[in-house]
Amino acid sequence: MVPHKKQVALMSIALIFVLALVGCTAAPAGESTATEADAGDTGAGAADDSADPIIIGAIFNATGWMAAYDQPPREGALLAIKAINEAGGVLGRPLEMIELDGNTDPATVGNAARQLIEEGADLILAPCDFDIGGPASQAAQEAGLVGLSTCASSPLFGSAALGDKQFTAVMWNNVMSAAGAEYAYNELGWRTAYVVADTSIDYSLSLGTYFTEHFTALGGEIVGEDTYLQGDADFSAQIQRIQDLDTEPDGLFISSYAPDLGTIVRQTRAAGITTPIMGGDTYDDSEFWAVLGEELGTEIYFATHGWLGPEAGDALPDFIERYQAEFGHDPSTAFILTGWDAVHILAQAMEAAGTTDGAAVATAMEEMEFPLLSGNLDWTTAAEGHQPLKEVAIVQLQNGEASFLTWIAPESPPEP
Repeated sequence: MVPHKKQVALMSIALIFVLALVGCTAAPAGESTATEADAGDTGAGAADDSADPIIIGAIFNATGWMAAYDQPPREGALLAIKAINEAGGVLGRPLEMIELDGNTDPATVGNAARQLIEEGADLILAPCDFDIGGPASQAAQEAGLVGLSTCASSPLFGSAALGDKQFTAVMWNNVMSAAGAEYAYNELGWRTAYVVADTSIDYSLSLGTYFTEHFTALGGEIVGEDTYLQGDADFSAQIQRIQDLDTEPDGLFISSYAPDLGTIVRQTRAAGITTPIMGGDTYDDSEFWAVLGEELGTEIYFATHGWLGPEAGDALPDFIERYQAEFGHDPSTAFILTGWDAVHILAQAMEAAGTTDGAAVATAMEEMEFPLLSGNLDWTTAAEGHQPLKEVAIVQLQNGEASFLTWIAPESPPEP
């Protein structure tokens, strides 16, 4: 059971580190380069640029379908590094990020992580998916370094599969799906649901499986289960099976990801199916909302990692102002928060450990509770899998506009 945290009493590390609105130039992904994380006019409290930097090696996929989920955390990570350096760095040393493009290919990701380690990385930031990002954390484990995924939510992303120094900064799918199921059952009044799961990767497959398990445990009935394969770009067969049901279900749970997710939902709505739809964090994307538009983007609900609004705490306005100053537009997804949070997790853990040593930092991460922009986070021990314990944000899409609904710490979610 995930213990219920205070509903987002977010004393983000953003309140600890100075949020100076100073621009920085991000190093391009795709080749190994140092990020210009220093603040220029450092001012009082800035990191000592003469000290050896602490190097974060990062694989942020800039090409392939993973770019949609790795580039937003990358932006958050760059902002975090700048803020931390402005406030004095970590252990009196500046943070520096070197990064490579993993090309949304597991072998390339693993090789990239090993190259970053050879170039002196002290820690590894892994991509936002187990199937694609797992090899980065495997390489970190082999080298005795802490590896942290910004937003991989498969329960496989933990110590059991990857090793005792490996973590992810977001809740696992068993909790995400359980939160969605509880909101559907308790608040939307669903008693029946039809589930479609994309079988391409563990993320989308397990998300559907856990929703089915928890919705059934609550007393709901799954009236049909279906599958989809990313790349098909045709949801007509699934639509026909939904339309052939004797009784329309109260809701559809559709688990997939970009680029096909937009096609799936558009085709479903265009076919005249107005049944409420629920999904996971891949729905948390303003580009996806724009694809649906005002007409088709209605009666859609999703469980995700955070919310870019005042409901998520007093620190969010400062973060949004900083982001706008840096990038010239509003942040588009809570995935940006996971990159910011991941860097602050590493910074706080190194400060607590007093070192960059992998074993010591991993122990600090197990023992601490982290107040983050996306909510309070705690982990179980390595023996218990490094399961992240965190509340889930529930968001609604109506007429193409997203709005925050609530935070849920699900009771008795499925075992991972």
